[in-house]
Amino acid sequence: MTAQHTLSRVELDVRRATVADADGIIALFDRVYGGEYRSAECTDPLLVRRELTGRDCIWMLVTDRDRVVGSIAARRTPGSGRYEMCRAAVDSAHRGRSEIVAAFDAVLRETLRQPDCELMFADVRSERARRKFGPGAVPVAWTSADHGMHRMHGRREEHLFGMAFPPQRTVIRLVPPRSVVLPGSPVAAEIARLRSAVIVGDYPARICAGGVGEHRYESSNGRVSYSMIAPSRAAVVRDMQADTPADARRLLWELLDGAASAEIDHLTMFALADKLPLIEELCRPGVAEDPARRFRLCGYRPGWHPAGGARFDCVTLVARTDEQVPDRWGLQERIGDVYRSFRLWV
Repeated sequence: MTAQHTLSRVELDVRRATVADADGIIALFDRVYGGEYRSAECTDPLLVRRELTGRDCIWMLVTDRDRVVGSIAARRTPGSGRYEMCRAAVDSAHRGRSEIVAAFDAVLRETLRQPDCELMFADVRSERARRKFGPGAVPVAWTSADHGMHRMHGRREEHLFGMAFPPQRTVIRLVPPRSVVLPGSPVAAEIARLRSAVIVGDYPARICAGGVGEHRYESSNGRVSYSMIAPSRAAVVRDMQADTPADARRLLWELLDGAASAEIDHLTMFALADKLPLIEELCRPGVAEDPARRFRLCGYRPGWHPAGGARFDCVTLVARTDEQVPDRWGLQERIGDVYRSFRLWV
């Protein structure tokens, strides 16, 4: 994982963000995304300042005198060993500048120094953004899509997920005896690029990765906690208990059918990769009257869930109730490669 370099004759400043930069960061994201950026951590003054004073975010800026013209960060999910490369925005006049690359590299170096860093990842919205992760000492594996989780200017966008294990440590990754990934497929080739100690072993009993969500729902079919991305009418399952795969399917569709605390058009779950009966149940076509009423297997996340000193693979499952075709911004071929890499219905 490194960034592609472009030389510049005009020098800008590259430095760590401070609380005093909060207004400049908000202004940058407003300019770049036309007021449509959905993450409050980059648009809400209170949350931006909280991020800048906390310990979970490594945030670098590029400035032109007193004006913030570029941003990139790595954010830790506490207790997970995961760091997300995020908070990326660059004024159009400064795209491709060497200082933007320098900020990216500074965030990467600082992230690799963190003692709890076991996995770095990014969700990119375009091929232009993906190319910033050029070949380097930390190879990135592009293994998953999100089936259009986020909305921008009223349109869903499909992002591509890439990840890497840090080279300075050996991550122990447990894999299931049977995999949904087809041998020789594009995703299998991407996974082979990752550096980890791979062991076939038993998985935790839990159904999915994610922890505890802010919202909860319970019915005769089971219990589920989830997090909302309200502007995109999307949600992510954080934990779930259900006696059978059929119960799990009914429980999740209850959320999509209106039982959630807000309207959901897009529901994601990162199921542990050994839960094949559940994955098959969720992905099988629905009843004859509505065959589209099913989850889609959208990707694979090696080592996504940590437990007991090891990391366990997960499968990205998504159900959508709207019919909008997501924009892919040059990622069509790579996302297509992801979808054709699995042995189950997609």
